[in-house]
Amino acid sequence: MQCPNCGRNVRSKNQCAYCGHVFNKQEVAELKEETRNEDVVQETPRRSSGGFSRVLWGIIKLVLAVAIVFLAFLYGPRIINQVVDYFQTSDTEVVQNTPEEPVTEAPVTEESEGEEPSEDTQDSESETEDSAATSETEESTESPESEESNADGQLSIVNQEVNLDEYPLTNVALEFNESLDNVDSTTFNFTIDANGETVELEDDYSLVKDGQILTISFNDPSVAVLSTDAQEQVLNVESESLGVSESISYEVPTTSLDTEQAEFFNSTITDNLTSIGDVSAVVYPQDAEVPYVYDDQSVEADALISWFVLGFTFNAIEDGELTLEDPVVVSSDLVAENDEGIVATAEEGTEFTIQELLSAVVEANDVSAMNHLIQETGGPNAFNLWLNESNYFSTRVTQMLTMQESGQVTGAVTSAQDIAQLLNKLANNELVSEEADATIKELLLNTPVTTKYPEGQIAGYQTRYEIASADTNTAQQNYAGIVELEDTYYITVILTSNFTSAEEVVPAISTSISDIVTYFETGQTPEEVAEEEAAAQAEEEAEAQAQAEAESLAAEEAAQSQVNVVDESSPETGTVGEDGRTYSNQYVDNIGSYVNLPEETVYDETTGETRPAEWFFDESDGRYYYR
Repeated sequence: MQCPNCGRNVRSKNQCAYCGHVFNKQEVAELKEETRNEDVVQETPRRSSGGFSRVLWGIIKLVLAVAIVFLAFLYGPRIINQVVDYFQTSDTEVVQNTPEEPVTEAPVTEESEGEEPSEDTQDSESETEDSAATSETEESTESPESEESNADGQLSIVNQEVNLDEYPLTNVALEFNESLDNVDSTTFNFTIDANGETVELEDDYSLVKDGQILTISFNDPSVAVLSTDAQEQVLNVESESLGVSESISYEVPTTSLDTEQAEFFNSTITDNLTSIGDVSAVVYPQDAEVPYVYDDQSVEADALISWFVLGFTFNAIEDGELTLEDPVVVSSDLVAENDEGIVATAEEGTEFTIQELLSAVVEANDVSAMNHLIQETGGPNAFNLWLNESNYFSTRVTQMLTMQESGQVTGAVTSAQDIAQLLNKLANNELVSEEADATIKELLLNTPVTTKYPEGQIAGYQTRYEIASADTNTAQQNYAGIVELEDTYYITVILTSNFTSAEEVVPAISTSISDIVTYFETGQTPEEVAEEEAAAQAEEEAEAQAQAEAESLAAEEAAQSQVNVVDESSPETGTVGEDGRTYSNQYVDNIGSYVNLPEETVYDETTGETRPAEWFFDESDGRYYYR
């Protein structure tokens, strides 16, 4: 309302607060009417909308709502994980790289309302503002470095754990500061520093990712090196693309390998085989903690890949995925090139049972049967996954198995140590189960005979379970078997390649197996055993000769004791005497004349027949004797 006297807006309806004018009744009534007119708000007529537009708008809102719910369901978890990873990464980087200083807040000064701040307070606020400005400057300087580090994908190891419970199997868990979504088997390069040498693991390991933890598993490549003390090893983890260069140190346990046995094993392989071609070898006695290894490396598996096919198939049977009676239809896509086995020569669509395929693998190294078994149990990828999970890090199929004209099976790689590990499980009935392992061993009794095994040369031999390359294979000559003696067993694996003649390498493998097992069992070298056997044989021959001479002399003395002196009362020639013997003229050597003596015969050991006795005269007692 406006005052009628001074024209100013006033709230009171009785008197103006500015000029003091007191309103009369008429002025009060006019002021009230003016107020009512000002309070009236004119209504704006609403535009009416049609029913179709309203329905269409409702449909659009419904579609938008459904789309939002669908997108939230589809991308929501991913966005949440990225947000969580971002904040976790940010926190980890701050803790490690740019630790923040604790912030000290400026003291707050309480002042009465409406009171002007004092000079001291103004100075304090000014200092606080300067400090805050300085702090903001430092954070902005460090932030680009942190962002640059994240942009470059820098990783670092924040924690590690080494597990050697199943040594030489080594498991190393590495916890990184960031997510490992973009990490694969090609990201890192792993090497081992041991005994003054650096060994690259190449592809002989497995990697398992779990969030920010990467676990690498491998068999210690220096396990063949003997030491009486714990050895320090270093695992080097390198990634140039991610800027990772870390080293993890740990001590491997001591082993109880016999030094003399290890030296003999190495020298035997070196002397017998390395001059012929490339060789890897393992011998694994029953009572050894770890195997004796010679130059273990990944090589073409040849026929020995069948060891792993057997293990994979019987594991599938044990898990209920297959039975021995399940039929398998022959597919031409799985028939190996140059294969002439029963599966390869069968017509398309022919059925074989799992049992028949296993028998073909064992009895004939049937490559096409192996391909069908691998496919039937999940395919090559499932096979390789099982190999990796079973810690056979050097073994894998790289393509469908094929047969070369040389007799070599190609398409898979393995190592002597992987094969020895599988055979050790089988020897202890730990490959699949006790029942399944017994079935596998029974199958293996039907493998083809190979001259790479030294038949009849190992004392105490009971039986063996073996798979070997064909003796005519001109590309590779491999042998792997469990040799059971009376009280123990020996696992022997020898892999050879790049030789000039199979006829030369096959007997060398046989000699090596015989020499190594004999030395490990008796503690004697082959030369010592040969000398001992020769001495024993000579002693036996001498004893036999002495016994024969003694028996001959005894027989002669016995015969001589039966001859009496021939005197004048002897019967005439051709007559029978009182003693029942026939008498006739017998030639006496030492007197050179005939005398009437008994007709006697003796056994001639030289001819094996009887002959007339030879008589002689003994002048000392005047008697005739025969021999």
